[in-house]
Amino acid sequence: SDMEFVQFHSTALYMNKVPRFLLSEALRTEGGCLRNFELNRFMGKYHPLGEQAPRDLVARAIVHEMEVSRAKDPFVYLDLTHLNAAKVQKRFPRIYATCMLHNLDITEDVIPVRPAAHYSIGGVRTDLDGKTSLTGLYAAGEAAATGVHGANRLPGNSLLEALVYGARAGKAMREQAKPVSRQGAEAKAAYSNGPVDAGVEELIGQIQILLENEVGIVRTRVRIQKAIKSLEEMAPKLAHPKTRRACEASNLQLAGLLVARSALAREESRGAHYRMDYPDHDDKKFLKHSVIRGDKVVFVS
Repeated sequence: SDMEFVQFHSTALYMNKVPRFLLSEALRTEGGCLRNFELNRFMGKYHPLGEQAPRDLVARAIVHEMEVSRAKDPFVYLDLTHLNAAKVQKRFPRIYATCMLHNLDITEDVIPVRPAAHYSIGGVRTDLDGKTSLTGLYAAGEAAATGVHGANRLPGNSLLEALVYGARAGKAMREQAKPVSRQGAEAKAAYSNGPVDAGVEELIGQIQILLENEVGIVRTRVRIQKAIKSLEEMAPKLAHPKTRRACEASNLQLAGLLVARSALAREESRGAHYRMDYPDHDDKKFLKHSVIRGDKVVFVS
């Protein structure tokens, strides 16, 4: 349910061969500003709150600025250099230390950033105890669609989703628990880490690039349909996984396909789901949750 709602963190550190470390939105609350490739501030063009605008709008503004810059490797800058250096170091010690590991002093240097996929708001549809429609299957945390989020996610809600629903699911599973059968144990052992499969790694890379480019922060029907077609064509190559990594690749292909199909079905823009061809809310049709049933996406209250 609600697989089309994928939240992007607007400011992830963007440097060659450096992990996409997430830079807290509190940096902007503290007074940090966003600058484009030409070092001009730009958020005022997109929202009267500037850098304090809703996170989905900030992410879209950054994407637009990257597109118009026509840079070969696009990004924008987060600038804290006008703030008190000692205060920044004290307020954000982990961010400061992590950036310094990569020779970037956030009190003196502008920080290259771009949005990064962060949180899946939807997932496996559950009841209040984490129970799904499949007997014996429970889900909690980011894997689940519990209903605690709207079309966007407030940071604290993920803690609620993990702790409260995790505890409820654990209690419910304990009450239902049965001894594991020998057959089940043997099935679990059937897969191994196995040798590195270059073909699988290549497919995983293709899935990641495809979803980022075609089903990312800004979506259109043509782009989404392109993603669906490509993902469907990959399915035969992942049909009989023999290793753990191949299973992960198969899961990525399926999850990506569900995100794309849900995004295609929701012909409006709401929260983390933004369609250029349907930029407005359509409450009459879509003030509902999307639910995937077989090959169909339906909308329910």
